[in-house]
Amino acid sequence: MNEQASPNLESAGLDEAEAVAAVLAGNLGAFERIMRANNQRLFRVARSIVSDDAEATDVVQETYLKAFQGLAKIEDPHRLSHWLAKVTRNGALQRQRKGKRVQLMDHSSMDNVVSFSATRGAGDSPDRRLANSQLRAVLERCIDELPETFRCVFILRAVEHCSVQATAEILDIKQATVKSRLHRAKQMLQQRLLDFSDQSNVAIHEFAGARCDALVRSVMQALQATSLPPGPGGSAKD
Repeated sequence: MNEQASPNLESAGLDEAEAVAAVLAGNLGAFERIMRANNQRLFRVARSIVSDDAEATDVVQETYLKAFQGLAKIEDPHRLSHWLAKVTRNGALQRQRKGKRVQLMDHSSMDNVVSFSATRGAGDSPDRRLANSQLRAVLERCIDELPETFRCVFILRAVEHCSVQATAEILDIKQATVKSRLHRAKQMLQQRLLDFSDQSNVAIHEFAGARCDALVRSVMQALQATSLPPGPGGSAKD
Protein backbone atom coordinates (compact mmCIF):
# COMPACT_ATOMS: atom_id res chain seq x y z
CA MET A 1 0.00 0.00 0.00
CA ASN A 2 1.94 2.87 -1.31
CA GLU A 3 0.37 5.95 0.19
CA GLN A 4 1.27 9.45 -0.80
CA ALA A 5 3.19 11.04 2.03
CA SER A 6 1.26 13.72 3.86
CA PRO A 7 2.93 17.12 4.07
CA ASN A 8 4.31 17.78 7.53
CA LEU A 9 4.93 20.90 9.52
CA GLU A 10 8.68 20.39 9.67
CA SER A 11 8.96 20.35 5.88
CA ALA A 12 7.11 23.65 5.89
CA GLY A 13 9.65 25.12 8.31
CA LEU A 14 7.20 25.24 11.20
CA ASP A 15 7.28 23.00 14.28
CA GLU A 16 4.15 22.00 16.19
CA ALA A 17 4.54 24.54 18.98
CA GLU A 18 5.06 27.34 16.45
CA ALA A 19 2.00 26.20 14.52
CA VAL A 20 -0.11 26.27 17.69
CA ALA A 21 1.16 29.74 18.55
CA ALA A 22 0.39 30.95 15.04
CA VAL A 23 -3.18 29.67 15.23
CA LEU A 24 -3.71 31.25 18.63
CA ALA A 25 -2.44 34.51 17.13
CA GLY A 26 -5.22 34.33 14.54
CA ASN A 27 -3.42 32.64 11.64
CA LEU A 28 -5.98 30.20 10.18
CA GLY A 29 -3.51 29.21 7.48
CA ALA A 30 -1.39 27.60 10.19
CA PHE A 31 -4.37 25.49 11.27
CA GLU A 32 -4.83 24.33 7.70
CA ARG A 33 -1.20 23.21 7.70
CA ILE A 34 -1.80 21.35 10.95
CA MET A 35 -4.75 19.53 9.38
CA ARG A 36 -2.89 18.59 6.22
CA ALA A 37 0.05 17.34 8.27
CA ASN A 38 -2.20 15.11 10.43
CA ASN A 39 -5.09 14.08 8.16
CA GLN A 40 -3.68 10.71 7.14
CA ARG A 41 -2.73 9.56 10.62
CA LEU A 42 -5.96 10.72 12.25
CA PHE A 43 -8.05 9.08 9.55
CA ARG A 44 -6.25 5.80 10.10
CA VAL A 45 -6.62 6.04 13.86
CA ALA A 46 -10.36 6.64 13.50
CA ARG A 47 -10.77 3.99 10.80
CA SER A 48 -9.15 1.38 13.02
CA ILE A 49 -12.08 1.79 15.40
CA VAL A 50 -15.20 2.85 13.49
CA SER A 51 -16.87 0.83 10.77
CA ASP A 52 -16.43 2.80 7.56
CA ASP A 53 -14.56 5.58 5.79
CA ALA A 54 -17.36 8.14 6.02
CA GLU A 55 -17.69 7.66 9.75
CA ALA A 56 -13.92 7.90 10.22
CA THR A 57 -13.92 11.16 8.25
CA ASP A 58 -16.61 12.55 10.54
CA VAL A 59 -14.54 11.61 13.59
CA VAL A 60 -11.51 13.43 12.18
CA GLN A 61 -13.60 16.52 11.48
CA GLU A 62 -14.95 16.44 15.03
CA THR A 63 -11.38 16.18 16.30
CA TYR A 64 -10.32 19.31 14.43
CA LEU A 65 -13.34 21.26 15.65
CA LYS A 66 -12.57 20.28 19.24
CA ALA A 67 -8.88 20.97 18.74
CA PHE A 68 -9.50 24.45 17.40
CA GLN A 69 -11.61 25.31 20.42
CA GLY A 70 -9.19 23.77 22.91
CA LEU A 71 -5.86 24.63 21.35
CA ALA A 72 -4.94 27.06 24.12
CA LYS A 73 -5.38 24.31 26.73
CA ILE A 74 -2.80 21.90 25.29
CA GLU A 75 -0.25 21.11 27.99
CA ASP A 76 2.60 20.47 25.58
CA PRO A 77 2.23 22.12 22.14
CA HIS A 78 5.36 20.26 21.01
CA ARG A 79 3.30 17.04 21.12
CA LEU A 80 0.35 18.33 19.16
CA SER A 81 0.17 15.31 16.84
CA HIS A 82 0.01 12.91 19.80
CA TRP A 83 -2.73 14.97 21.40
CA LEU A 84 -4.75 15.03 18.17
CA ALA A 85 -4.39 11.26 17.81
CA LYS A 86 -5.66 10.69 21.34
CA VAL A 87 -8.62 13.03 20.80
CA THR A 88 -9.39 11.14 17.58
CA ARG A 89 -9.23 7.78 19.33
CA ASN A 90 -11.50 8.92 22.15
CA GLY A 91 -13.95 10.42 19.68
CA ALA A 92 -14.03 7.22 17.64
CA LEU A 93 -14.62 5.11 20.74
CA GLN A 94 -17.41 7.40 21.89
CA ARG A 95 -19.05 7.25 18.49
CA GLN A 96 -18.70 3.48 18.42
CA ARG A 97 -20.44 3.19 21.81
CA LYS A 98 -23.34 5.27 20.55
CA GLY A 99 -23.69 2.85 17.66
CA LYS A 100 -24.80 5.44 15.21
CA ARG A 101 -23.40 8.15 12.97
CA VAL A 102 -24.45 11.75 12.61
CA GLN A 103 -23.16 13.03 9.28
CA LEU A 104 -21.39 16.35 9.65
CA MET A 105 -20.34 17.10 6.09
CA ASP A 106 -20.89 16.33 2.43
CA HIS A 107 -18.40 13.56 1.76
CA SER A 108 -18.68 14.07 -2.00
CA SER A 109 -16.65 17.25 -1.54
CA MET A 110 -13.85 15.60 0.43
CA ASP A 111 -11.58 15.50 -2.63
CA ASN A 112 -11.18 19.24 -2.23
CA VAL A 113 -9.89 18.78 1.31
CA VAL A 114 -7.66 15.73 1.35
CA SER A 115 -7.05 12.58 -0.70
CA PHE A 116 -6.51 9.13 0.73
CA SER A 117 -5.90 7.54 -2.69
CA ALA A 118 -2.80 5.56 -3.58
CA THR A 119 0.10 7.26 -5.32
CA ARG A 120 -0.01 7.08 -9.08
CA GLY A 121 3.41 7.77 -10.51
CA ALA A 122 3.92 8.87 -14.09
CA GLY A 123 5.43 5.47 -14.94
CA ASP A 124 2.57 3.40 -13.50
CA SER A 125 0.76 1.27 -16.04
CA PRO A 126 -3.00 0.59 -15.90
CA ASP A 127 -2.18 -3.03 -14.98
CA ARG A 128 0.02 -1.93 -12.08
CA ARG A 129 -2.58 0.51 -10.79
CA LEU A 130 -5.29 -2.16 -10.98
CA ALA A 131 -3.10 -4.69 -9.18
CA ASN A 132 -2.22 -2.18 -6.46
CA SER A 133 -5.87 -1.25 -6.04
CA GLN A 134 -6.95 -4.87 -5.75
CA LEU A 135 -4.18 -5.71 -3.30
CA ARG A 136 -4.98 -2.70 -1.16
CA ALA A 137 -8.67 -3.67 -1.09
CA VAL A 138 -7.76 -7.19 0.08
CA LEU A 139 -5.39 -5.88 2.76
CA GLU A 140 -7.89 -3.31 4.03
CA ARG A 141 -10.59 -5.97 4.23
CA CYS A 142 -8.32 -8.30 6.21
CA ILE A 143 -7.21 -5.50 8.52
CA ASP A 144 -10.84 -4.50 9.12
CA GLU A 145 -11.54 -8.07 10.25
CA LEU A 146 -8.95 -7.90 13.03
CA PRO A 147 -10.31 -7.39 16.56
CA GLU A 148 -10.24 -3.70 17.45
CA THR A 149 -7.55 -3.95 20.14
CA PHE A 150 -5.14 -5.55 17.66
CA ARG A 151 -6.27 -3.47 14.69
CA CYS A 152 -5.51 -0.17 16.43
CA VAL A 153 -2.00 -1.25 17.33
CA PHE A 154 -1.34 -2.60 13.84
CA ILE A 155 -2.49 0.60 12.15
CA LEU A 156 -0.32 2.81 14.35
CA ARG A 157 2.79 0.62 14.33
CA ALA A 158 2.81 -1.09 10.93
CA VAL A 159 0.97 1.45 8.80
CA GLU A 160 1.68 4.80 10.45
CA HIS A 161 5.10 3.67 11.75
CA CYS A 162 4.56 5.22 15.17
CA SER A 163 7.10 4.25 17.81
CA VAL A 164 6.19 1.76 20.51
CA GLN A 165 6.17 4.59 23.04
CA ALA A 166 3.95 6.85 20.93
CA THR A 167 1.52 4.01 20.22
CA ALA A 168 1.31 3.20 23.91
CA GLU A 169 0.62 6.83 24.76
CA ILE A 170 -2.06 7.24 22.12
CA LEU A 171 -3.86 4.03 23.09
CA ASP A 172 -3.25 4.34 26.85
CA ILE A 173 -1.66 0.91 27.12
CA LYS A 174 1.73 -0.41 28.22
CA GLN A 175 4.61 -0.65 25.76
CA ALA A 176 4.85 -4.40 26.37
CA THR A 177 1.18 -4.67 25.41
CA VAL A 178 1.88 -2.80 22.16
CA LYS A 179 4.59 -5.30 21.26
CA SER A 180 2.53 -8.37 22.07
CA ARG A 181 -0.57 -7.09 20.28
CA LEU A 182 1.43 -6.17 17.16
CA HIS A 183 2.93 -9.66 17.06
CA ARG A 184 -0.49 -11.23 17.45
CA ALA A 185 -2.04 -8.89 14.88
CA LYS A 186 0.57 -9.89 12.29
CA GLN A 187 -0.14 -13.56 12.93
CA MET A 188 -3.90 -13.08 12.54
CA LEU A 189 -3.46 -10.91 9.46
CA GLN A 190 -1.23 -13.51 7.84
CA GLN A 191 -3.83 -16.20 8.46
CA ARG A 192 -6.63 -14.01 7.12
CA LEU A 193 -4.66 -13.33 3.94
CA LEU A 194 -4.10 -17.05 3.46
CA ASP A 195 -7.78 -17.82 4.08
CA PHE A 196 -8.86 -15.08 1.69
CA SER A 197 -6.52 -16.40 -0.98
CA ASP A 198 -7.95 -19.92 -0.62
CA GLN A 199 -11.57 -18.74 -0.71
CA SER A 200 -11.30 -16.27 -3.57
CA ASN A 201 -8.74 -18.07 -5.75
CA VAL A 202 -6.66 -14.93 -6.02
CA ALA A 203 -4.24 -15.22 -8.91
CA ILE A 204 -0.67 -14.28 -8.09
CA HIS A 205 1.89 -13.00 -10.65
CA GLU A 206 -0.61 -12.89 -13.48
CA PHE A 207 0.78 -12.06 -16.88
CA ALA A 208 -2.02 -10.36 -18.79
CA GLY A 209 -3.25 -7.08 -20.17
CA ALA A 210 -0.65 -4.61 -21.36
CA ARG A 211 2.29 -6.82 -20.41
CA CYS A 212 0.90 -9.72 -22.40
CA ASP A 213 0.19 -7.50 -25.41
CA ALA A 214 3.69 -6.02 -25.30
CA LEU A 215 5.33 -9.45 -25.22
CA VAL A 216 3.25 -10.79 -28.12
CA ARG A 217 3.94 -7.64 -30.13
CA SER A 218 7.67 -7.86 -29.44
CA VAL A 219 7.88 -11.54 -30.45
CA MET A 220 5.85 -11.00 -33.62
CA GLN A 221 8.08 -8.11 -34.63
CA ALA A 222 11.14 -10.29 -34.05
CA LEU A 223 9.67 -13.12 -36.14
CA GLN A 224 8.88 -10.80 -39.00
CA ALA A 225 12.36 -9.32 -38.88
CA THR A 226 14.17 -12.68 -38.96
CA SER A 227 11.77 -14.42 -41.39
CA LEU A 228 11.83 -17.69 -39.47
CA PRO A 229 10.52 -20.77 -41.36
CA PRO A 230 6.97 -21.82 -40.41
CA GLY A 231 7.95 -25.45 -39.71
CA PRO A 232 10.15 -28.42 -40.65
CA GLY A 233 10.90 -28.37 -44.34
CA GLY A 234 9.00 -25.15 -44.78
CA SER A 235 10.22 -21.89 -46.17
CA ALA A 236 9.80 -18.42 -44.89
CA LYS A 237 7.25 -16.14 -46.46
CA ASP A 238 8.05 -12.55 -47.22
